[in-house]
Amino acid sequence: MQQQPTCTSLRVRSPQDAQIIFHAVALGVLPMVTRRLDTEERRSITSGCVFVWEERGPSPEATGLGIERWTDGKRWGPSRVRDEFLFYQERDPEPVDIEPNSDSDTTIGSSPLAQPGVNHEYVRASLVKQTYSVFVETPIGRKKWHLIAYFTHDSLDYLRTVSDLPDLARIVVPPGNYRSARHNTSKHGRAQREERPHPFTPQYAPYPSSRVPVIQPPNDCLQSFDYSGRAQPRDGQSLAPLTYLQNLAPPRRHPLDEEALMAFYPRLC
Repeated sequence: MQQQPTCTSLRVRSPQDAQIIFHAVALGVLPMVTRRLDTEERRSITSGCVFVWEERGPSPEATGLGIERWTDGKRWGPSRVRDEFLFYQERDPEPVDIEPNSDSDTTIGSSPLAQPGVNHEYVRASLVKQTYSVFVETPIGRKKWHLIAYFTHDSLDYLRTVSDLPDLARIVVPPGNYRSARHNTSKHGRAQREERPHPFTPQYAPYPSSRVPVIQPPNDCLQSFDYSGRAQPRDGQSLAPLTYLQNLAPPRRHPLDEEALMAFYPRLC
C-alpha cells in the first residue's frame, strides 16, 4: 500500500505552522510517515506535499520505529537558512512524460497514441525542499521529529495554509512542547565557542614596559593629555605625549649592522 504524505497542497509559512502540524501528528489528526519512501512514492512528490517523520534513535531495537535518513531521490543544491528552516533548491529535475489526451500536465507514462518521433516530455518546475526539526518529549522518551515540505515558487500562492484547514486552525500548541533542534544546536555551539580561549588574543602592556627597551623621556613629559590640554594619568602610570615621541631621534645602529650596510650600499653609507 502506497504511503501518503502527512499533508498535501499545503505550505508552511513559519515555525508556528510547523509546530501546529507536529502537534496534529501527536494528537493523531495527521499521519506520520513511518518508513522511507519507495520509488513510486518519491515520484509522487509534488508541490504542497508535507512529510513528518521520526528520526531513529540510537537503540531502535527498543521500539522498532523511526527512519534513519530521509531520501527522496532528488538532487539538491546547498542549504540556505531562514527563520530556523533550511531550504534546498532542486537541481536538474527529471523530465516527465505527458499523455497527449490527458488534461494533466504531470501524468507519468507514455501513451500508445503518441506519434513516432514526437517528444512528449517536459521538464517540470524545480522544487524547493523546506526542512524543520524539533525535539519532543514522548511517553517513551525524547525524540527528534522532522518536517519536510516541498513547493515551487510558482505554486506558493495557490497552496493552502494551516489557517485554511479547520482541523488544524483550532489546534493550540502547548508552549515548550516542540523545541527547535537547530536553535539548541546553535546555542550549544555558541557556548562552546565562548568557553574556548582565543589563540590570538593580543596582550597590551602600559607604557613604559620593562620588556621593550624605550628611551626614558624627562619626568615632566610623562603625561598624557586630553583635548583640553590637561594631563590625564592612566591606571597609575602616565603616558608620554605623542609630540615628544615624534621628535625623538632614531636609535643608532649597532656597529656590526653599520658595517653590513656599508658592504651592500657603500655609496648610501
